[in-house]
Amino acid sequence: MDKADMRVDATVDDAMLDQWAEQYERGEFSGVAGEAVVRSQFGRPRLFDEPMVPKTVRLRPDQGAQLAAFAKADAKNPSALVREAWDQYAANRLREAA
Repeated sequence: MDKADMRVDATVDDAMLDQWAEQYERGEFSGVAGEAVVRSQFGRPRLFDEPMVPKTVRLRPDQGAQLAAFAKADAKNPSALVREAWDQYAANRLREAA
């Protein structure tokens, strides 16, 4: 059997650790030896290399629905659309100021 075929993704909880400790103390070993890969970071993977600053924007319900609909139609998330709109607005302001 290929090593990649034996890979299992699993979440280990306290109950499992307690059970394994009890088995170890009794001299019982089960399973197959293999490489354990531990995720060093939990949560959603980062979307960008640069740091992002969270900001709260209040929209009317119709604006929120429109934002969600446009994001879905463009296969983007709402935050990406807001960033694009901001970049365009800021570029226009800078161009006007020059």
